[in-house]
Amino acid sequence: MNIKKGRKCLRKSSERFEKIFHGFLEVAPDAVAIIDKSGKIVQFNGQAERLFGYDRSEVLGNFMEMLMPARFRTGHITHRITYNADLRPRSMGSGLNLLGTHKDGREFPIDVMLSPLNTKVGIFIACAVHDMTIHRNMENELRRKSEELEEADRQKDSFVAVVMHELRGPLSVLTNIGALLQMPEIGLAGRQKAMLALERQTNHMLRLVNDLMDVSKMRGGKLKLEKEIFDLRTIVAKAVEISHVFLDGGEHKLTIEQCGVPLQVNGDSLRLVQVLSNLLTNAAKYTPRGGRITITTEKNNKCALILVQDNGEGIPANMLNRVFNLFTQVERLDSRIIDGMEIGLSLVERLVHLHLGTVIATSEGQGKGSLFTVTLPLHLNSTTSFYSNPSGIPTTSDD
Repeated sequence: MNIKKGRKCLRKSSERFEKIFHGFLEVAPDAVAIIDKSGKIVQFNGQAERLFGYDRSEVLGNFMEMLMPARFRTGHITHRITYNADLRPRSMGSGLNLLGTHKDGREFPIDVMLSPLNTKVGIFIACAVHDMTIHRNMENELRRKSEELEEADRQKDSFVAVVMHELRGPLSVLTNIGALLQMPEIGLAGRQKAMLALERQTNHMLRLVNDLMDVSKMRGGKLKLEKEIFDLRTIVAKAVEISHVFLDGGEHKLTIEQCGVPLQVNGDSLRLVQVLSNLLTNAAKYTPRGGRITITTEKNNKCALILVQDNGEGIPANMLNRVFNLFTQVERLDSRIIDGMEIGLSLVERLVHLHLGTVIATSEGQGKGSLFTVTLPLHLNSTTSFYSNPSGIPTTSDD
């Protein structure tokens, strides 16, 4: 009789333990799956249901491998057998990027803690699964920030080196020109040649300083546009005048093809002159002596277009998305180095974006020329007729 009572008490104690154990599993902060030594799932708590998307009735009796990507399942069986030979608490695949698979097929990063459970009916293994998505995202973000800081540091060093080079060259030339102009024997022709070199170098330094100031303003969000409504065609002559030193120096043939109707835009005319002059300067740098450069203005639906095309060096396909980055230079076919900090195109892109427009570079490849297309929204509320042609704006010209 005492033996029967003892067995009954033991059974009740076991049932009470089972209830406590199940209760513990349900309040556990992580998803928990308990498997037997063969790898089959015998317990699956509510957190695990929510994490993997399965109802426990769908996983009980199935192998643990169903919760991981199919490509890893065969290899995991070997790992599981190895673990059974050395049962102890440890992290599963420490240092590895483990992945779980949701019922819908979505994969997500996980961390798994394995703990052996020695019971009267055998040995089981508790697998506490923690969703690492947020943690991995934070790691990736920190890695990305670190790479950005390293790149910024590299660009800073490059920037300082380039500025020193850019300033040293013109200053050296200006020093030599100053000494040359003091020599009476150079004559009128020599003096005129020296003055042209002086103009070219001072313009180069002025453009350098202005570009640097604009980059600083843009990065600090301090560059403001002085907007007005004006005909976009009127900026062409001003941009050509600013760029004449580079165009004349390369003896380029410049063709201007103006739209036959006004292109009214609401923008900063001085900044858009800067955009076009930088595109012209870039075309002159990468076009061989005597090459062709064409400026075209067009109307396309509700947009005004400025196109600058040349028959110069062209742009490789892998560089088309990078030409607007700071300090990017396209490698020349003749391997000659081009003077300049190559920040003009970066300024072009940023200024155009401030005008709610776009700029795109296209090219059929190196040696086949390039085309830069600036698209700006038209000011459609203008009372100016689109069929008038303001005086002083030629529709076609060759310079």
